[in-house]
Amino acid sequence: MSMINTALTGLVAAQRGLEATSNNVANAGTDGYVRRRIVQVEGVTAGAGLTADLGSGARVTGVERMYNAFLAEALRGATSNSERATALADMTARLDTLLGNPDQGIHNAIQSFFDQVELLARDPTSAANRQQLLQQGDSLMQRFQQLDSQLRGLDNEVNQRLQDSATRVSNIAAQLADINAAIGRGVSGSNDLADQRDALLAQLSSQLDIMVVPQADGTTTVMVGNGQPLVLGSNSARLSLVPDSFDPTRSSLSIDFGTEVRPIGGQVTGGTLGGLLAFRNAALDPARRELGLLASTLASVFNGQHAMGVDANGNLGGDFFATGAPTVLHGSRNTGTATPTALVTNPASLQARDYELRLDGGTWSLRDGSSGQLLTMTGAGTAGNPFSFDGVSVVIGPGAASGDRFLIRPVADAAGRFSLATSDPAAIAAAAPVAASRALANSGNATITMIGPADAGNPDLRDPVELRFDSPTSYRIFDAGNNDISGPLPWTGNDISFNGWTVRIAGTVATGDRFSVRPTAPGSGDNANALALAGTSTRGFLGTGQISVDQLSSRLLSTVGAAALRSRQDSDVQAALQEQAGIDLESASGVNLDEEAANMLRYQQAYMAASKMIAVSDDLFRTLLGILN
Repeated sequence: MSMINTALTGLVAAQRGLEATSNNVANAGTDGYVRRRIVQVEGVTAGAGLTADLGSGARVTGVERMYNAFLAEALRGATSNSERATALADMTARLDTLLGNPDQGIHNAIQSFFDQVELLARDPTSAANRQQLLQQGDSLMQRFQQLDSQLRGLDNEVNQRLQDSATRVSNIAAQLADINAAIGRGVSGSNDLADQRDALLAQLSSQLDIMVVPQADGTTTVMVGNGQPLVLGSNSARLSLVPDSFDPTRSSLSIDFGTEVRPIGGQVTGGTLGGLLAFRNAALDPARRELGLLASTLASVFNGQHAMGVDANGNLGGDFFATGAPTVLHGSRNTGTATPTALVTNPASLQARDYELRLDGGTWSLRDGSSGQLLTMTGAGTAGNPFSFDGVSVVIGPGAASGDRFLIRPVADAAGRFSLATSDPAAIAAAAPVAASRALANSGNATITMIGPADAGNPDLRDPVELRFDSPTSYRIFDAGNNDISGPLPWTGNDISFNGWTVRIAGTVATGDRFSVRPTAPGSGDNANALALAGTSTRGFLGTGQISVDQLSSRLLSTVGAAALRSRQDSDVQAALQEQAGIDLESASGVNLDEEAANMLRYQQAYMAASKMIAVSDDLFRTLLGILN
């Protein structure tokens, strides 16, 4: 009977092999399925002697998953990187399209506005030109506001997608905890549960970067961020979005494990969540600040020049554009009652950044609103001695408490607040505030021209005066009452400055020649300031006077365009790496139908051979019985 028993063990082992092969073939197209292989060992023989030496057949001790943990981890990492790159590339491409679109972008709108300024300079008395300049200014205002609104729309979309992704992560974590509980209870079908677990881990890695730690009991611990547990045994945490500590319209990522809620937004770098956070922090927010800096700079440089001219009524020019004061946001956990106010005191020193003012133990500190880098400032935060930094002054006011924090945003909201400060065509200051002329009776051929912008802040700027030459090398200045207000002054061909204006006299001056400098008459047709206004787009202004409006606009477009290109290239690379990691894992753990066909043939032959041995044993047994009978 030992021959029959031995053959039966081979028959059963071959049958189990065929069953495993059949299951592999059936799941060849099932995502996440890991092929099975029976663990077949030699049977255990009791006793000693010849029977023990011959052996007692084979036995199947279990079914093994052909799982390669190293390759699975590599695929999860590649998936996390690829999904991050994809989310970042898609959103950055949309940002690039938004800002660089010829019909909707800002560059062409600025160019169209300054083209109209040049048309006004050609005919400053034209009512149509003045009205069209206001219309172009209104179009520029709408373009700035529309772009700012669209950027805030992208921010809202990021918030919603973060919420959707966080919900998906929480649901997957709960399912993983349930699988851990089932595995821990030792329920049947543990290999199927392991397949489900690995498929869920793959889905989870597409949402954020994770660390997977297998436990001795077969369960899996999943951590995120800096080791925060997401799945621990049969328990799971929940990802959620909470309002930003400064801006309630913006959400921050946190993890809730039941006992406390911890922010982890800065710790998530992979997956869709990481890509969305990277887009918001590294592309969207900087672009909105750069757009605001562009709006603020354009308004400042244009207003500054506009104030140096006079309008059609003979009045000094006022502001043409407005962008509002810097935004001050209060920390949600502030306990004090202080309400700081911020003003732009030096527009040329503004930077595309936010600032955090923090009071700790009676000491104020200034940090970069994005990086947290410690910055320097001067002043004490009082009305008489305000805090001052990067062209901004801040007065804190009474009631601040230790731990209070304030976010100062000098330019981030400037594009959304960009507006026209006038609606009167006659208020456009196209003319210079003063005009210079030579007397018709002059015997010399010298001419006089205004040089450079006049100082509109000089209270005596528009006082009429006359330059009278006592000789070709000496002159006096007389006021409107014919009073000598200067005495004899030497002249060797140098420019003459007085009351905030500068003139240049060129040619031959004769004794008795007179030159007058008088306020520009209303409706004079003078275009000096209009010409200067047309040049403000290319005039260096920011920093040390090296960066113009045109350069700022080009910098915004080129920065976003370069970021879009880099992110797309990185997305392509990461997708290729993910594909290769998937191929590697599939090669090691997936079902190969050719291999399964070979296994099926091998187990089939083993099954047939074992059946034949049973038949031979039966014949021998019957022969033996016949002999005995």
